[in-house]
Amino acid sequence: MDLIIKWTAYWIYAIAVFFFINYLNIFYSISTLIDYLGSNFENGQFFDYVIVGAGSAGITLAAKLTDAGHKVVIIEAGGPAPPFADIPVLASLFQLSNYDWQYKTTSQKHACKALINNQSRWPMGKILGGSSRLNYMAYVEGHPQDYQWFADYKSYKLNGVSDTRHCSELCDKILEGADKINQEAIDNELLEFRKVQLTMINGERWSTDRLLNRNKLTVITHALVNKIKFVNNKAEGVEFTKWKKIFTIYGTKGVIISAGAIGTPKLLMLSGVGPKEDLEKLKIKVISNLPVGKNLVDHILTGIDLVVLEKKLSVSVPELLKPTSSLNYFFNKQGPWTSAGIEVVGTLAEKNKPDLQFMVIPVGVSQDNGVFFRKAMGIKNQVFDEYFAPLAFKTAVTIAPVLLHPKSTGEVKLKTADPSDDLEINPNYLSHPDDISILIKGLKLVSKLVKTAAMKTLGASLYTRPFPGCEGIKFDTDNYWRCYVQQLTLTSYHPAGTCKLGSVVNNSFRVLGTKNLFVVDASILPSLPSGNINAAVMMIASKAADLINKSMSEHNQTRNYFCRKSNYVSDIFNLPNVCLKSA
Repeated sequence: MDLIIKWTAYWIYAIAVFFFINYLNIFYSISTLIDYLGSNFENGQFFDYVIVGAGSAGITLAAKLTDAGHKVVIIEAGGPAPPFADIPVLASLFQLSNYDWQYKTTSQKHACKALINNQSRWPMGKILGGSSRLNYMAYVEGHPQDYQWFADYKSYKLNGVSDTRHCSELCDKILEGADKINQEAIDNELLEFRKVQLTMINGERWSTDRLLNRNKLTVITHALVNKIKFVNNKAEGVEFTKWKKIFTIYGTKGVIISAGAIGTPKLLMLSGVGPKEDLEKLKIKVISNLPVGKNLVDHILTGIDLVVLEKKLSVSVPELLKPTSSLNYFFNKQGPWTSAGIEVVGTLAEKNKPDLQFMVIPVGVSQDNGVFFRKAMGIKNQVFDEYFAPLAFKTAVTIAPVLLHPKSTGEVKLKTADPSDDLEINPNYLSHPDDISILIKGLKLVSKLVKTAAMKTLGASLYTRPFPGCEGIKFDTDNYWRCYVQQLTLTSYHPAGTCKLGSVVNNSFRVLGTKNLFVVDASILPSLPSGNINAAVMMIASKAADLINKSMSEHNQTRNYFCRKSNYVSDIFNLPNVCLKSA
């Protein structure tokens, strides 16, 4: 009977996923049509600032610049969020829809062997709010040393970003297990685990697009920016395609590119800002010879469904499908529908910035029986059938080690000079042996955590079925984990670094060798922060707005920290001010 109930739940889940993804695509088409019928945008308009990309960085910038009295236009390739987009549990289902850019990397030489064509799939938001609409809402500030490249960092105690509203039985047991490991530690290798803090208020996703309704701000949606318009080396405006027509708009005070770690270098290179040799091959006029697209880095994750429990959890596919779960959400904003997926995050407690993060996820890839997550991650059918499918009717959970500061770096390159064509994205995952060693260390810590008394109360054990490609290697040894990591190499959705500060932009976010052109987003990060990057991107954008507004001296008159009464990192998530100290 239990098996019949589970199979019924999976069929209901499969049908629900099918209809929801089609609903998303239909709504996207409808919003495009409404935009076409209802807009009367005029070509050749002038604004103070033109911002390309309405994601976490772009919208934060737009809000602060308009409040300072500037006339701003923000351009987004996607459209507005559809109804029900604020329900946290639906986050992953936006992947593979029209709201997702659906990027793929090149075939990886040293990693991703369990993925189709050895390619990693990189979902990114093509929607107002950007990837803050698609992510799992984790709010992680990282380590103070993450920001020494630009400024000493300080933040006040976070009172407004709350812990996850619904936590499975796994939460407390993970925290108890980590505490036990710390009590017995003899090598000062302590674990700092806590319930995840989320960008969520009253059970609803809280993303940056909520800041768009303001005076002096024009929002253009469903528009693909083709290139930046230069006069000599001065950025005058941008050219974009909308409704298959070409438009040009102008920014008299500046053009700001906030299209993300993939979109921003693409636009710069299409406009003549990038490696001279590469641009000349594509017959693109060179404006500034800069290493745009280089230094691509990403947080790497592994360990999916590695832990099996004998006991059931209150967050599972069958639980999510119960009518009481949906009713509890719509009437009370409580229950498993408020779960964004991640329940607990942790790092090694170190004076310097940590190399590892851990993310605890109660619903694994196998738990939907291959309906969605297999496709979203691009896992080979053979790998799923041999390794993950046997877990479908068991309780498999993830304690995923995440490589925070990879030494492997890659690049983004143009394939053609056509703005609508795909890029060549090569992160060079695990090309540096130290990256593999750190992930092996993380997996061994997961093994240690699973063996604690607290986890044993849930009947926890490691899943010992040999991973395809690693047969014949003794389980739970360094050699096994080395093979495992190279097979099951996954993105944490945090690419950055492709317009590196100091190489492509200066400390004022201005693109070197140009005038009136700025870049503000994750692409300027010289290295990744020690955790999920959305919080860092918004804090950087908040400071960039201050610098672009030339308000640094005003802020320093009263104290050494740049804090406005209206700090948009704080406003979005109802936080006290988050401040960055002057360099």
